[in-house]
Amino acid sequence: MKNYFIRCVIVLGLTLWPVSSFAFDQPALTDHARGVLYFSAIPKKNFDQQIQELRPLLDLLEKKLRKSIKIVRPQSYNAVIEGVLSRTIDFAVLGPASYARARARDNRVEAFASFARKKGFITPDGSYYYSVLFTLKRNGFKSAGDLKQRKVAFTDPESTSGSVIPNMAFAKHIGTPLKAYFGTIVYTGSHDRSIQSVLGGHVDAAFVSSVRIDEAVEKNILKPDQVAILWQSDPIHYDPFVFSGGVDNTLKNQIRKIMLSSAPGLKTMLENMNMAGIVAVSDKDYQAIHDIVSTQSRK
Repeated sequence: MKNYFIRCVIVLGLTLWPVSSFAFDQPALTDHARGVLYFSAIPKKNFDQQIQELRPLLDLLEKKLRKSIKIVRPQSYNAVIEGVLSRTIDFAVLGPASYARARARDNRVEAFASFARKKGFITPDGSYYYSVLFTLKRNGFKSAGDLKQRKVAFTDPESTSGSVIPNMAFAKHIGTPLKAYFGTIVYTGSHDRSIQSVLGGHVDAAFVSSVRIDEAVEKNILKPDQVAILWQSDPIHYDPFVFSGGVDNTLKNQIRKIMLSSAPGLKTMLENMNMAGIVAVSDKDYQAIHDIVSTQSRK
């Protein structure tokens, strides 16, 4: 009898051990009910810089909600998508295409806010930006046709302006799949690295967000008279803040109210980011991107 009891305890322990380990390694789905929220963002540039820029907003949310916000560091755009879908990330900043891909798999993923920008070197006032194909004037390329069989950089396969839009809209513009048109295609992982690849002469041109070009000009990384834009997309609605499907409506409304309240404490943050404010958005604002992603998924 004693031996039977011992064997039962061992079997029970082995059965429960993997579950306990998983729960320890992963953020619990109900952590926000216990005072913790998990936040992340697509790594469109240096992630530490992105979080530093957003820190006043995150601090305000912590103070008003009386909850701790834990930052989830992503390895890629797709890692953030999967975190939102698995609900190990409660809210995040996604690119428009990343949001469309997440929403297609779980319609409880919800876009609720976005930054509105001040006018930049390329990007206009408001909540829209462009995918651009840029090079340096010194390279001597006068049009996109000059880049045939050249080396061109993309950012991340899930990036709206650095991959998704070029593969659809630019390919339609030239009437040829990009892999057949360019000599070499490389993925750098972020817009900043793509810009640096052009500056360093590692590639001839790159598809990037107009906002990242604006920022590089503002920081004197690029000079306006250096930049040549060889192609520009139609306007794209700016990156949305999104909720995962695991956030309850009461908490959603609290976060919305705080973020859309034009809190004085966010004024300096907005100025430093060259933003005019934070505005409400909804799923319909990204319908054009939904259509593109849906078309791609059927191919």
